Amino acid sequence: MSALAKDVRTCTSSSDLIQKKRALINLTKLIFTSSSADSQPSISESTFPSYFTSSLFPALLKTCTDDKEKIRELSLNLLLKIVGCKEMEGFDFSETLKVFSDDVFKRGFASASPKPFTEPAEEIRLLLLKTTTLLLNHPSIQPAQTSVFSTIISGVIRACGDNFPEVKRECCLCLAKMSKKGASVIKMHAESLVKQLNANLGHQHSKTRQMTVKAIGIVLSADGGVTTNSEKLMIETVLPSLKKTGFDKIPSVRKALITCLVKTLTVALSHFDFNDTTSNDDDKIIIDGEATLRETGEETATTNKSNVYAPFVPQLLSFLLGLCCDEVEDVKKVAIEELRKLAEERKEESIFKFQGGEGDGDITSKFVTFYFEKILMILVTDASHWTSGQREKALSTLTTLIDLTAPANPELYSNLEIVISSLAAAINDDEQEVSHNTSVCAKQLGAKLGSNPAAIKILLPRLDGSQSGMNTPEKLVGSLLILSSILVGSDDECVVNTATDISAALSAGAILESGDRDVLEALLETFENFVDKIGPKWSAIADSKILTLNLLHTSIFLIGADVNYDLRDGTNDILKKIADFCNFSGDVSTLFDGHFVNLVDRLRGDPGKAVVWPNGKDPNLRAFDALMRVAGATGGKYFSSVIDIFESHMNVDNEPDSRLVVMALLESVLNNKQVAALVGDFTGKLINDVVAPNIVWRAGGVASTIRKGEREREE
Repeated sequence: MSALAKDVRTCTSSSDLIQKKRALINLTKLIFTSSSADSQPSISESTFPSYFTSSLFPALLKTCTDDKEKIRELSLNLLLKIVGCKEMEGFDFSETLKVFSDDVFKRGFASASPKPFTEPAEEIRLLLLKTTTLLLNHPSIQPAQTSVFSTIISGVIRACGDNFPEVKRECCLCLAKMSKKGASVIKMHAESLVKQLNANLGHQHSKTRQMTVKAIGIVLSADGGVTTNSEKLMIETVLPSLKKTGFDKIPSVRKALITCLVKTLTVALSHFDFNDTTSNDDDKIIIDGEATLRETGEETATTNKSNVYAPFVPQLLSFLLGLCCDEVEDVKKVAIEELRKLAEERKEESIFKFQGGEGDGDITSKFVTFYFEKILMILVTDASHWTSGQREKALSTLTTLIDLTAPANPELYSNLEIVISSLAAAINDDEQEVSHNTSVCAKQLGAKLGSNPAAIKILLPRLDGSQSGMNTPEKLVGSLLILSSILVGSDDECVVNTATDISAALSAGAILESGDRDVLEALLETFENFVDKIGPKWSAIADSKILTLNLLHTSIFLIGADVNYDLRDGTNDILKKIADFCNFSGDVSTLFDGHFVNLVDRLRGDPGKAVVWPNGKDPNLRAFDALMRVAGATGGKYFSSVIDIFESHMNVDNEPDSRLVVMALLESVLNNKQVAALVGDFTGKLINDVVAPNIVWRAGGVASTIRKGEREREE
């Protein structure tokens, strides 16, 4: 050790910067580098530990606070290297940590107005933290050094506000190391720590955000959780910040959030200390296991703590569920696995055995089911949030919640009305992603309910007019689109068993006569999904005749809608499918045979009663127009049931608009040779009672068509 003495003296006594600098560099070489093949580094000598205690460390304490930045830097680097050297693993650094934290660390992060810190160099502040962190991690440091830990924590709280990103990150690592031995001290300063760390969650560097959110989890879970002002801290600081972090664009940050949530939830769900042995290979800076809380020594006094976070479990779980549906598969996979582990740890607790019984779903399902209603209310509220991102996230999370809950969950059924109302409102969202997520959620709801028609039965009264206040275009669209998605997800058996009721609702006047483009487009989508669902099971439907009548009724209103709505081609394709299901080989005209008169009576409103629709845009008149055109020869076959409609509308006292529409319809229908051949018995009546009184309206073309059809019939 005599070789070191000269340089040690130079470091402490010389006033020459260059000499001190050379002395420190030379010390580093002597301690860690052998001078020849026959010699060994000084640190390997058996006397080095005692020399470090008696001479070297006191000298370094002095140079670590030297006026010159370079001297402080070289001194801290040397100390850092000594502490981290394997030759010093058996050395007791307890006193070293105490003295260093009091004389160097504390001084470096003390306030020095107008500057934020006494230590002006950010690189030196980083070295101070790194040295402290390494000392804390040394095996010789025991949990009993409470006063030392308090000194360090006070400095860390201030260091969290450092503008240097690496200092912010080192603070997180320092807390991770301390949590193994000084969890109770972290708990004492938790409120200040969380507030300081919270400010760093918005930092521009993703690595800083990643480490910060993990550090928050460490602080929140230390020694059983925060007890002082915990409710205020969670509501005002923690929950809003964690929620915002769930929207971070960087997957690694969201992945770190999982760790934070799991740590906090583990405390919230436990009545005792826990050992967190999880690890994350992707993060070499903070090891998740460093938050391990000991069940012996200092921490045993806090066993059986109250669950300070218990009221916030639903909110925290909603965040975790949101990560279970993350767009990045790796994040999603980790979140699902951590949720499973949380549930597995609680599987023996009776509170998670809901009334559905032991066989209903796996342990994760039971765990989620227990908190279903509270989580649901959080998500329903967020589904109407003013920001589209929150709405989108809430709906995707709701999908996950429904997917994970037990099929027999009674709370799913008791809150089904709330779920459907929320989905029906969200499906109309201007943001496409929100609307898409709503549709996916409704499909998942249908799949979860399986053969239970509860959701369908809630929606049908909204569509058929029996539930008041639901006939506005916006609400009709919402109900239709949600029904459409639920039908896609539901079991075939469920849809078949309710097919007649569904078809009746889809043919309700409130929908068909609305004339609103959005409503009719939603109706067409629902109509198509419904027909596709029941088609293969058509023969199993008991009231297939009534079902077909309802479907045809809906179709003529869709075909008769404003041509600009572009609904006709889609509806005609659906009619061909129905004709195939009814074994008519796609012949739509034949499909209407047997239902034509009933359809006309439905349009009349009162069977056998004369009817006059006031104008050409009346939905019923347009539907009648569509019926006559699409039914083809069937319209001629049953012409006796509709001739009075032509007569009543062609009365000269009626509005010209509707008269012109009916006149054009009559001419078009009679241009069909099959129809013309079937209406011969009505030729005279049509000319005398329909055409002649309206000769001023250029009815000659119609009369000519009638006479032409009559001649062809006679021939």
